[in-house]
Amino acid sequence: MSEIRIDGADGIPAQPMLVIPNRVDLATMLELEKALGGPGRVAWMVENTLMPGEAIMNHLRETRSPGFVCALNQQGRDAVVMKARQQLERGRHVVLLPGRPLQAPGNLTDLPASLLSLFDATPLHAMPVYAGMYNNYFDAAITTREPYDLLHITFCPPQRAGNQLGVRVQAAWMNAQVTQLEQLPMLEHANLPEMLVEAMLRNPRGRLIDGIDDSTLTYRDMLSAAVMATSVLEKHSTNARMGIILPPGKLGIIANLACLLAGITAVNINYTTTREQFEHMVKQAGLTRFITDTRFVNKQRQFSWPPSRDLIFLDQELAEQGPWRLKAWNTISKLRTPQQLMQHADVAATAPGAEAAVIFTGGTDDKPLGVPLTCRMLLAAALSLRSRLQLNPGHDILLSVLPAYMPAGLIAGILLPLLGGFDVVTYPTATAGKRLCTLIDQYAIALATNTPAGIRAMLKAAGEPRQLSHLQYCLSSGAKLPASLAEAATQHFGLKLLESYGTAEVLPFAAAGMPAPATDPDTTRPTLPTTRQGGIGAPLPGVAVRITGLYTPEPSPTPSKPGLVWLKGPAVTSEYLGISNGDSPRMHGQWFCTGDVGYMTPDGLLTILGRKVRFTQMGEEMIPHVQLEEILYNIFNVTPEENERKLAVVSVPSRTGGEELVMLSTLHKEVTPSDYLTLRYGVTNLHLPSSWAPRHIIPVKFIPTLPNGKLDYQTCFLGACRMLKIKLG
Repeated sequence: MSEIRIDGADGIPAQPMLVIPNRVDLATMLELEKALGGPGRVAWMVENTLMPGEAIMNHLRETRSPGFVCALNQQGRDAVVMKARQQLERGRHVVLLPGRPLQAPGNLTDLPASLLSLFDATPLHAMPVYAGMYNNYFDAAITTREPYDLLHITFCPPQRAGNQLGVRVQAAWMNAQVTQLEQLPMLEHANLPEMLVEAMLRNPRGRLIDGIDDSTLTYRDMLSAAVMATSVLEKHSTNARMGIILPPGKLGIIANLACLLAGITAVNINYTTTREQFEHMVKQAGLTRFITDTRFVNKQRQFSWPPSRDLIFLDQELAEQGPWRLKAWNTISKLRTPQQLMQHADVAATAPGAEAAVIFTGGTDDKPLGVPLTCRMLLAAALSLRSRLQLNPGHDILLSVLPAYMPAGLIAGILLPLLGGFDVVTYPTATAGKRLCTLIDQYAIALATNTPAGIRAMLKAAGEPRQLSHLQYCLSSGAKLPASLAEAATQHFGLKLLESYGTAEVLPFAAAGMPAPATDPDTTRPTLPTTRQGGIGAPLPGVAVRITGLYTPEPSPTPSKPGLVWLKGPAVTSEYLGISNGDSPRMHGQWFCTGDVGYMTPDGLLTILGRKVRFTQMGEEMIPHVQLEEILYNIFNVTPEENERKLAVVSVPSRTGGEELVMLSTLHKEVTPSDYLTLRYGVTNLHLPSSWAPRHIIPVKFIPTLPNGKLDYQTCFLGACRMLKIKLG
């Protein structure tokens, strides 16, 4: 029998009101009826295009419960509101009963936006209710249907009648979901090392396949190697943190797993970074030793390697222990329980809130910032991602090509396959298009996560659509997915690229698009959207989104209009290394400011427009630099190249107050008055305000970029100010 938790029932007002649950099964319905005062105090509202399930309908017929069926497509909103008011005047709460639409797994709600927004701008007050359904095992810890081990119902604070009621209800659901997930027993008592040991011993024949030579390492072998590596770590360092400089592959997974088992914080280092940034990361994290591989050191010569005395060559250390020790640990793991194995190997007991890993931001604002990740955060991130995927352990195989210093590489490439029991194929280079296509075809890969650059290389190398036909999920991560790339994938390969959105502070994604649910020709059930053109997708379970003004942390009354994106949840960071919550302008209570501008659509999908610094506000108008750059390329009849920027837009202080736009250009050696006329007429011909035309064109030899390929905005801004002789500060 399922455990049932009820929160917020003491806040149910005596005055009857509209009650809007995110989803309802029979058990939820009975608990709602009980909490709201019994059968005589409840009237059920059913919409005829989204009828509840058979069990609920049978219960309504047998008990002759009061209520009404409405037909929005025939009666209209006013008639429905009138029926609801009649029931409220009789002293009954009106409870909307949603049915089951076609939708992707892990959705926040069963209610379509058209139904949720029905009561916008009506005189009806509403009380949102969030029904969360959870299991005690990883694969379906967050679910949306029976069977489940725990039903958690939260009565949210009532929402006053008025505009954007549907959006406010949606926000209340997200907040309730975050709170429920934080209280989930699996997360409250998260012992990530023990969960990993149990999962790997439950799936000892799971495979890690090295995409370089197709060699295979079983999960039992990998666990034994990680246990052997813990003694190596103890021998070489007493530091609480250990640097890891390794690409995707078996040694990278073993190193991260060994650190978890040893109770040492794994600090995965970006091996494409500059010397200055590397030294900054080392100092910030207090690192003294680094795990790496002999072959990788020889291959990655351009990296600013620390002295050899500070390097732990994991390949050599494991080889010195000999194959007999690996066999010995394999035998021990067969004879012991996970707890006994951990005790025998002297594996550290780790608290849920203990620091387990550190990753660094991309340094788009300044120098990279260290983000400490706890065991609870890592597990919450893996649970959230797993809940959105329809994959079968033991059958579906994952591809891991992103390094562990990226959130997607750490969660989707290491924790998800190990905890979920999936075979995983690794390859150290995300842009090796030809080899990746071969691996996807050879192993029938079901999920691949890659950067847009890596996906572009795959599409270029793919000889025919068949090579990519096995991909159920092709997630784009790390940068904005270009619309042209998504269109090419669909047109030439029938492949739907799924854009994800995340930062180093949010594991692994805040939101991600998902494949559209399979249609059923025998049903007229509505379909909830999973992606929207130009947008991302729905937030992952356990991530709440808030849209604010550009200069205030207070929620915007119209989140469907662009504003700053704030996030909170158990997988969202609350601090940086050396910077407490209260000292960071990006932290406001539990909320984290992403620094990105975006909005939420009424159907709960997130759209990201770009970084805040890449917008210029003139009056009430917000001008997006990225979109303007695309327009400028067209105006000057130039095709942007993948690896070389030809222009960039920045915003500088105006001498008359406010801001003005500046175009840095490698297209111009000299600037003439006709260039400014071309700009002005090019903008106005597109029916855009003349304020979109940059006030200045500055010829430059090159456009500075960061190691991750993104625009080095700070350098461009300072250079523009210097060229225009604008004094700062």
